[in-house]
Amino acid sequence: MTLNRFILLLCALLLILTACSGGGGGGSPEKSVEEYLRTRTTGDENKIVALACKARESDARNEAASFGAMSPVIENLTCTAGEKDGEFTIVSCVGKMVTTYAGESRNWDLGARQYKSLQEDGAWKYCGVK
Repeated sequence: MTLNRFILLLCALLLILTACSGGGGGGSPEKSVEEYLRTRTTGDENKIVALACKARESDARNEAASFGAMSPVIENLTCTAGEKDGEFTIVSCVGKMVTTYAGESRNWDLGARQYKSLQEDGAWKYCGVK
């Protein structure tokens, strides 16, 4: 096999693996929540919708738009998966989101709520708060 054919075959294999890797969601309940919260600060609507369960897609669109003007930053975020609640895995987090609007800063305690994650379409997805 020539070097050119080998490189072409390798590129085709990488393209196939990338296409099969899925759209969004984390590899674990806690990672899905962490990724969702971090993406919320970017305003990336397509990515945040891909990270949300189907039941929360419209809410995810609203959340993508809502934080844009507040210059959000996430600090010291760590999440841990806990007990099951029906089809959901409950996730607890520590850390905060700092927003600034009109010169005023506000801290949002990300540990004040418990988050729900569920496996949907082969990936863990963020699915709201408990």
